[in-house]
Amino acid sequence: MSAGYRVGFLVLLCCRHRVPPGRRSVRSSFFETATTLARVTTPSVWTYGRTVLGCGTFGGIGGSTELIGRGLNEPAAFETMDEAVGLGITLFDSAERYSGGASEIMIGRWLVERDSEVSGKVRLATKVAPPYADGRVGRFDSAFLDEKFSGSLHRLGVDTVELLFTHAPDDGTPIEETLEGLEAIRASGRCRLVGACNVDAAQLTVALDAAERLGIGGYEVVQNGYSLLRPDDERTVRSICAARDLAFTPFSPLAGGALTGKYQREAAPPPDSRMALRPEGVDELLTPVVHDAIDRLRHAAQDQHGVECGALALAWLLHHREVTAPVFGPARSSPHLVLATRALDIVLSDGDFAEIESWFASSVADQ
Repeated sequence: MSAGYRVGFLVLLCCRHRVPPGRRSVRSSFFETATTLARVTTPSVWTYGRTVLGCGTFGGIGGSTELIGRGLNEPAAFETMDEAVGLGITLFDSAERYSGGASEIMIGRWLVERDSEVSGKVRLATKVAPPYADGRVGRFDSAFLDEKFSGSLHRLGVDTVELLFTHAPDDGTPIEETLEGLEAIRASGRCRLVGACNVDAAQLTVALDAAERLGIGGYEVVQNGYSLLRPDDERTVRSICAARDLAFTPFSPLAGGALTGKYQREAAPPPDSRMALRPEGVDELLTPVVHDAIDRLRHAAQDQHGVECGALALAWLLHHREVTAPVFGPARSSPHLVLATRALDIVLSDGDFAEIESWFASSVADQ
């Protein structure tokens, strides 16, 4: 049994929510779940289980300076991290730009306040964005990476993290300079793996080829946005990851909340929802045919599994052959990870998976 498979086993057994009528319990469905999930290929570098806790809403909403203070406050963030560990989710994903550094600070404080038995289970991932993300002019090179990453370590209160990502590519800096900077950090022991976020297929291929020429490790994890809402997106990137044994850990698995079904046709989004605060990238996707697909997802979730629409969307991603571990973000209300909890209890056959995907693939084709 692989390390990733063992962690998945522990996560499933840790779910303690009430099982509604008509649903199978975690324990009773485990062996069927194991058979179904066996098709998911785990890259050799990945030892962190099937789920990642996204901490981009601790203190704000992502890297938006205008939305600092509009995310989870510190008590809610602490509750979320406690829930995650209770579920066996022990890789926490943050970034130096999240809420102006507040996300990393909250994680660091939580680590200090919890005893070593809890904090010792947790591994950390963070990201450094290129200079242009903050309106600076400069190169995305070793000096810049070291400066920003050192700040992250200080806020987190640690000497090392498991994963260090580039938050976005910088086509203005030769990729060799960025990769050499990352390799210097890895060689110093301050991170174990390096990865790339928000890269397209061409940028990823160039980076992987450059690392081979330089004789260094290069990117081993890719984190792009991906969800059931557009199941054909990232196809080439996912294929590259599969072919070159890279982990693919998508963020925004609920497409900014769209796949929870909370955005109604021809109605204003709920106050403080993702679409109300940052509509870009989601609102234009919610066409009538996409709403039709979400309605089908909602009915299937309720009638066949006794769960919310969002839980079934997450379960689809967990069953995806090319997805290593989705990055789950918390809900505003407690319990903050209820959708992730329920998603882990859902069993999908290959036929179920294909049918659900077809609803959204056809909705995109009809646009």
